[in-house]
Amino acid sequence: MTNLEKMNELVGTINSAKEQVINWAYMNRIPLCCLCDEQEFEEMENSVEAFMDTVFYMNSDDENEIWDKFLDANYID
Repeated sequence: MTNLEKMNELVGTINSAKEQVINWAYMNRIPLCCLCDEQEFEEMENSVEAFMDTVFYMNSDDENEIWDKFLDANYID
């Protein structure tokens, strides 16, 4: 299961596209590092922390690209 699939599951949607999630994060000013502060996404903490430990995350300053890669990554329980 990808992080996108898990986010869709947690909010009860089936196929929100990556672009919709990225736009939601942008409009609500939620950087990936703060995703777990949102009540409905608290259980994604392991996925967020694992992704934040990647070289890609540490070397990127493009939040849209960060979200894009995170949503494609495998969910970590």
